[in-house]
Amino acid sequence: MKLEKLTDLQLAKRMSEYISTLQSIAVRAEYYSLGQCPEKERRELNADFVRVRDGIREDAHYLNYNRDKKGSKLLWDKYFPSVNEAAAWGLYADPEGEFNTEYFKSIEDAEEKLTKYYSFDYWQIIAEL
Repeated sequence: MKLEKLTDLQLAKRMSEYISTLQSIAVRAEYYSLGQCPEKERRELNADFVRVRDGIREDAHYLNYNRDKKGSKLLWDKYFPSVNEAAAWGLYADPEGEFNTEYFKSIEDAEEKLTKYYSFDYWQIIAEL
């Protein structure tokens, strides 16, 4: 996907989706860490984790290699540093591993990086304009 061709609204929706999925993963994993996690739910949780992790990494990789600064100010000033830092510092846990401190910290670190420049609420506001 050519990220520089996305509108600010599309970028904000993409970022909001990443953040809301991370929040959903954290809540579900917390719940399942307290007891049994049915196989179907575990597969869905793993798939969501991998999808967000890989999406963030692909966005960061793409933008690092296409730095001709085409695209919006939002893309380069807020979106790019957010996904770049989240790719470097977040979602490092094994998606199929235990729901342990490392698992939750890797999600928390990614969400922290994605909301470093704009809060989740602010990304959502942009996505709704």
